[in-house]
Amino acid sequence: MNILLFFFSIPIAIIIISIALERLLDCPILVAAITFAVLLVVATILGSTAFLIAVIIYTIISFLAAWISKYICRWLRNIRNCCNNNNSNCCNNNSNFYNNNNGNNVLTVNGRVNIPENANNNCNPNNTGTFYGCYRRR
Repeated sequence: MNILLFFFSIPIAIIIISIALERLLDCPILVAAITFAVLLVVATILGSTAFLIAVIIYTIISFLAAWISKYICRWLRNIRNCCNNNNSNCCNNNSNFYNNNNGNNVLTVNGRVNIPENANNNCNPNNTGTFYGCYRRR
């Protein structure tokens, strides 16, 4: 019974908890640190050296599960945003680059603009523009 607990139940629980914490915290390293701290307390209470080795393995599993879930969610979010208006090419036409003319920083963004179906604007869906000034990264 202990073998099933070590090799099946605890890793599955660690993966599920890591994915849930990743969705809340959005930081795989913090998820792994929380998992390590909790499992280290449990290992200290149990007093087993075999569980101390398992704590390191479970922490690595936790980090990998959180990291993979972060990038899968990001990939799904990009697909959902890209194909929101039934347009499969909207993410492939973007090109962003920086210019420096006479000491002025210029951000040029070329891309496709998604206009909602209920908008009353007769805009060209392929807009090109230049932005002068400061911007903040997210």
